Amino acid sequence: MTAQLTNGRSYTTSVWVRSQSGAPSAKATLALTANGTTDYVQLTPAGAVNTGGWTRLTGTTTVSWTGTLTNASFYVETVAGTDGLYIDDAAFQ
Repeated sequence: MTAQLTNGRSYTTSVWVRSQSGAPSAKATLALTANGTTDYVQLTPAGAVNTGGWTRLTGTTTVSWTGTLTNASFYVETVAGTDGLYIDDAAFQ
């Protein structure tokens, strides 16, 4: 994913999420490592997900960093960080 990013560009994220149990709040995040420092960019607002159906998380965010980008990791997490999720059809454009 690192080679696909352009510094200072806005990206739209869309991901379908479903909880394995409970109804946690989830969000999509991008971890960017540049010059040995990792920063986290929240790509979508946090939204409640549940076991009863798929929830679409969407958002548009400008992604930027200082220095040389060496790693970028896209992931979906719960706000508490302890819940299991199913992920379907993620897009980052």
